[in-house]
Amino acid sequence: MKKALLLFSALCIATLGFAQLPFATLTHNDSIRVYYGNNALQQAHAAAVGGDVITLSQGSFYAVNITKAVTIRGAGMFRDERAGTNATVLQNDFSINVSDTVNSLCITGIWHDNTITCTNAYRPQFIKCRFNTFRTLHTFTSASVSSVIRYATFVNCILYHWNNSNSNGATGWDAQFTSFLNSIIANQGNHYSPDAFVNCVARQDNDPSKINHKSITNSIVYYNGLNLTQNGYTSFNTIGINYNTSNGHYAYRFFDMTNVSTHNLHNIPSAITDTNPFSTVFTTFRGTYTDGMSMALNENIATTILGNDSTQVGIYGGQFPWDPSVSNPLIGHINAARRTNAAGLLEVDVEILNDEESDSSNTNSGSDNE
Repeated sequence: MKKALLLFSALCIATLGFAQLPFATLTHNDSIRVYYGNNALQQAHAAAVGGDVITLSQGSFYAVNITKAVTIRGAGMFRDERAGTNATVLQNDFSINVSDTVNSLCITGIWHDNTITCTNAYRPQFIKCRFNTFRTLHTFTSASVSSVIRYATFVNCILYHWNNSNSNGATGWDAQFTSFLNSIIANQGNHYSPDAFVNCVARQDNDPSKINHKSITNSIVYYNGLNLTQNGYTSFNTIGINYNTSNGHYAYRFFDMTNVSTHNLHNIPSAITDTNPFSTVFTTFRGTYTDGMSMALNENIATTILGNDSTQVGIYGGQFPWDPSVSNPLIGHINAARRTNAAGLLEVDVEILNDEESDSSNTNSGSDNE
C-alpha cells in the first residue's frame, strides 16, 4: 500500500533516482528527514537525539559508532519472502557507548557479520538481529568498574560469538543482568554466559565456572567436555546435551545435579551411547549452526519435554516464539516531487511493503523546523 506524506520544503531530495539507493529516515517528533546512500545511517545518527527513530531500508549500510539512545529499525536479518524484502546489512565493526539512562537503545532487524564492541548501555534491546561477534568491554578505574552494559535484552537474535573482557584484555563479567529470550548463541567462546537464558539454544563454554550464578529456563544448552560441577546455577525445564566423545562413544551427563537447584533437567545422553545426542533432540541440527537452519525438535521431544508454560523448550516455544520477520513498517521506496506545491509543501510518496491497512487515502503532514 502507498501513502502520501507531506513534508515541508526543508526536506530536499534532488532526483527520483535516489529512490533506488539504500536510505534511512530519521523521525524526530513530527518531522521526518531522509538520507540516501551507504552512509545514510551515519548521517541519520549524526542528526539524531535520544529517543529518535531511524528506519533503514533493505540494502547495505556503513555502520556507525552508536553514542545515542535511538531506535534503529532494519528490514530484517534475512530475506523475507512474504514481504519481498532483503536484509538490512551493516558493514564493518562498530561500537556502542551510550550514557543515556532516560532513553533506551533499541536495534531491530539487522544482519551484521563483524564485531560489535559495547562499553556502555542502559537497558538496550536487540530484537531479531543476526550478529557475528558481540563483545562487551568494561573499563577498570582504580579497581572499580565503569562503562558497562546493564539490563540488556536479546529477543529472537542469533549470536555466533558472545565475548566479554575488561580493558586489560582479561576475562571478566561486564554484562550485568543480561537476558536472552528465544535466541541462539552458536559459540560461547571462553567467556561467561549471560545471566539468563529463556527458551534459547546455546552452546555453553568449556569452563564450568562460567555458568555459575546463571539461570537457564526452557532452553537447550549443549557442551563438549566434562560435567558441569558448579552449584550456583539454576535450571528449569532444560535439556543439557553433552556431545563429548570418549573412545568413539558419546559421553553422558551434562549437568552434575549434586548440590544444584534443578527442576525437570534432562541430560542427553543419559548413558554412554553411539547415538549422536543432537539427533535425539533435533530433526536436523547437529551442533554446527548456519544462517537459516531449522532448530526444530523431534516430535517426541517437542511433545514430552515441555517448559514451565506448557510449550516446547527451545526457540519455538515460550512467550516470543522464533520469527525472524520484522513487524515495523518496511519502506520499499520513496518518490519525491521535483518542486514544492502552492502551499510550500513537498509531496513525498512512500511505499510501505507490509502495511495491511485498506485505507490508501491516509495522508499526514509534518513540520521540520530545523
